[in-house]
Amino acid sequence: MQPHGDESDMKTGMMEDAVSPPHAGIQLWPKDRTILEREVMEFRPFGLDEQGHAIRDLSGMSIRAVVVYLEKSLALERGASAGSQAVEDLCHLLNQRIKDPVYHVTPEFLKNAWNSYTYEFTAYLYEFCERMSGDPRFVFRGGMEKASSIMQVLARPFSLSQIYGKFPYFGNKFASGSVEFRVVEVTPTSATLAMKFSGRTLRQFGPYRRRCAQLMCQAAQGIMAAVPVRVHGLPPATLTDLSCIANDDEWCQWAIRWQVEGQGTWRHRVWQIVAGPGKDRSSQVRLHASHLHEPAEDTPSKGTVGDRGVEVAPIHAAAGTTPSQRHVTWSFCGALAGLTLAVGLRVMNPSATLGELILLGLVPVLVAWMLINRYLRLESQQREAVIQEQITFLESRHEELREAYLGQEQTRVELRRKVAQLTALHRAGLLFSSTLDREALMQKVLEALTSDLQYDRAMISFYDPVRRVVMNARVLGVSPEIQAFARACEIPVTDPMSPEGIVLLQGQPLLVGDVQAVWDRMHPLNQQLALLTKTKAWIAVPLKIKDRILGSLTVDRIQAHSLTQDDLELMMTVAHQVAIALDNASAYEQIEDLNVGLEVKVRERTAELEQADCLRSQFLSHASHELKTPLTSIKGFLQNLLDELTGPLNEKQQRYLSRMLDNSNRLIRMIEDLLDRTRIQSGRLDLVPDEIDLGHCVADAVEQLRLLAQAKQQTLEAVAPPVPLMVWADRDRLIQIVTNLLQNAVKFTPEGGSIMVTVRQETQTLAGVCVCDTGPGIPPEFLEQVFDPFFRIKQARSGVKGLGLGLSIVRRLVELQGGTIVARSEPGQGAELSFTIPLLPTIAMPRGNVSTEAPRILVVDDDPDIRQLLQDRLRARGYRVQSAVDGVRALEAVRAETFEGMILDIGIPSMDGMDVLRQIRVWDQQIPIVMVTASGAKELAVRAIGMGAQAYMLKPFDVDELQRVADYWFRPVERPSSESAGELSTPG
Repeated sequence: MQPHGDESDMKTGMMEDAVSPPHAGIQLWPKDRTILEREVMEFRPFGLDEQGHAIRDLSGMSIRAVVVYLEKSLALERGASAGSQAVEDLCHLLNQRIKDPVYHVTPEFLKNAWNSYTYEFTAYLYEFCERMSGDPRFVFRGGMEKASSIMQVLARPFSLSQIYGKFPYFGNKFASGSVEFRVVEVTPTSATLAMKFSGRTLRQFGPYRRRCAQLMCQAAQGIMAAVPVRVHGLPPATLTDLSCIANDDEWCQWAIRWQVEGQGTWRHRVWQIVAGPGKDRSSQVRLHASHLHEPAEDTPSKGTVGDRGVEVAPIHAAAGTTPSQRHVTWSFCGALAGLTLAVGLRVMNPSATLGELILLGLVPVLVAWMLINRYLRLESQQREAVIQEQITFLESRHEELREAYLGQEQTRVELRRKVAQLTALHRAGLLFSSTLDREALMQKVLEALTSDLQYDRAMISFYDPVRRVVMNARVLGVSPEIQAFARACEIPVTDPMSPEGIVLLQGQPLLVGDVQAVWDRMHPLNQQLALLTKTKAWIAVPLKIKDRILGSLTVDRIQAHSLTQDDLELMMTVAHQVAIALDNASAYEQIEDLNVGLEVKVRERTAELEQADCLRSQFLSHASHELKTPLTSIKGFLQNLLDELTGPLNEKQQRYLSRMLDNSNRLIRMIEDLLDRTRIQSGRLDLVPDEIDLGHCVADAVEQLRLLAQAKQQTLEAVAPPVPLMVWADRDRLIQIVTNLLQNAVKFTPEGGSIMVTVRQETQTLAGVCVCDTGPGIPPEFLEQVFDPFFRIKQARSGVKGLGLGLSIVRRLVELQGGTIVARSEPGQGAELSFTIPLLPTIAMPRGNVSTEAPRILVVDDDPDIRQLLQDRLRARGYRVQSAVDGVRALEAVRAETFEGMILDIGIPSMDGMDVLRQIRVWDQQIPIVMVTASGAKELAVRAIGMGAQAYMLKPFDVDELQRVADYWFRPVERPSSESAGELSTPG
């Protein structure tokens, strides 16, 4: 025969007490320290515990009564809305202490009397309710509300002494197996009762046992005091503490006294004598039956089990008469028979005394009463049997309903757990695939196991198959000292049957419900780690990818037998994802290592090439300088010969000498081109900008080459506007640009052709120069390449010789001065090469107050005198100026506000100007930036132009130059892009 559910729970609790004494090795805190000091609950609050047993420590009727009392009391004290809000707040506080969201509660859940909870959860709830109400006797008063309607119906047929005598019976209705109840003594007016918590309950209390026991005792005392009130409408009972677990006693024991029930009036006693005790008992049965027919407020309104009813059929008398009528008839008949006998005796024996007549007349009456009493006793026994049968039936149905509801609730919890696990697995998979950094990946794995999957601790360890050791373990959920110990351990794995060998050598997952079961087979270092972490149960699964075992993934709990086969299957799924992610991270690290090695080789090769290029440039520079000296003498001697300083020459000699002079001049130009290219590449090309009349400058260049064009019978013309076009440029380099373009046009234009040079204003800020010829033109596919170094079109112009550097130097000189150059051509119709150069700004802002619409300039320099100089000069020109003393503040200012320009010193603290320029250009390519540096750091300034700066100024600079640079770059008008920006410097 299977034991009843409550009896089974009680036996389980008692067996646990025998296995593990409740007082063993626990330091108990005083009663002023509450369980709320424990940040989260260590045990599941309801459903199934960690061992898979149903949690039935405390009935939901107790929790419901306390929650309802909290709501009603605060509603009466603070208003209707305060009551419902208090229950909401209570749920929020409880959910903060429940680490697994699956077990979070709602007001409706707490008010459901069919639930069952742990005592740990109950202790948290009592503490929160007491704090929210501000009533130190709240738990006692809440306990007085715990007598449910079913309990009242079950107890009403019994006297108070009988009810208190059934204390263990009723106690198990509220707490199944978690508390042991005992009746010490019962009298008609008093009782002595005792209660003791099971070892499982005391483990839930932990070191806060005294305070928790005090709360539970208050709740139990409230129930005991309310029994006379709730069952028979009498005044509350009085309780006296004889001992208490809160005071470290073994039992909580109380002496209970109550008021004796009244006996009724004399008429009621006479009626009981006449009618017998059956009348009152019959009315009680009908009353109880009517209560049982009423719908119970605690019964869930759900299908199947909840729809079952309890039918109570009243007992009816035979022959269609009521028992009271039958009893009166029998009494009347007995009295009539007695009277008849007395009259007959008087007739037959006139000498009979009055006493004899009365005695004879009472005999039938006494016989009738005896028969009536016997009948009533039989009827009472039948009714008591029916009552007991109905009580038993009601209890069994109540237990069936409760078990069915608990089963449904456990299924619902498990479904929520599965959904939560699937959600956590999905989220973990996304997290694992979101990073290829090994350290970040391991941290995310450990956080997912402890936060999302609710394990107490998690550990990843790696396995070296060559050395056969476990090493480099990472643990989450322990102190930094334990983390350092785990990471430093190197544990050899040699025995395939050890826990480590099963996982790492055999590649099998391992579930250990109790660490003591495998303690002897564990490595001593793992034993030490288990002692440090207080591990009681753990799961270890291999991190296996294909046939390789990377390591193991371990999770544990501090309670024995708290991990199940479901946890093992879940961890196997997680381990598979983690192994793939770790393998991907390892592959990425290998690629990164290869990339680093490749980058090192590239840097080394680049340095070698840069050194070789530097040597080449130095060689070209030295060779060019060395070649210039003999070429100068050669050219001079040729000119002396042509001038007939050594005597007359015939025609053939003059022709040869003229060719030699032309080739000398060409060689000199080639050397100059090589020198210019070397200067450009090394950043040593000096530009000295000034105010230049573009038309006069172009006219000078045209005049220099007019004789060369006439030698080929070419027409060379220049057209310039009547109004001077003043530009900001280096005159010598500007003449070099025009000269190279004209030489190129003369070179490729056949004899008798024409060359036209046009000077015009392109935009408000740019002037342009266009050189057109009537030569063969440039094929369309070569238009983008004509400005590349050493590029030559051999097919179309095979008779022309040269290095192919002229146009590349021209483009670089144009770009350095803030302009652009383009080539246009159609085959057979000549070529057109045109370039632009910045016009000199003519806008001047009035001095005085600065307009709020004036351009805002950021000045960045660590020297206060330079900052003051720039601020005064720029404000005098009508700018709004803001300053910064280092690179960090400069970046903060540019991110926070909008500027039309920026003057940036390269040598500033915190972050140098080059880094500031680089970071600004990441998100802002539009703001004009002018670099400022000492003349000795000119190479850095030139490099800044390539990084996106518009111009530079070398210290010491002239204030007029500062004004021209600012007016050109910082005025809100169209200007060239940063890619075509020029560089500016001052002489010297």
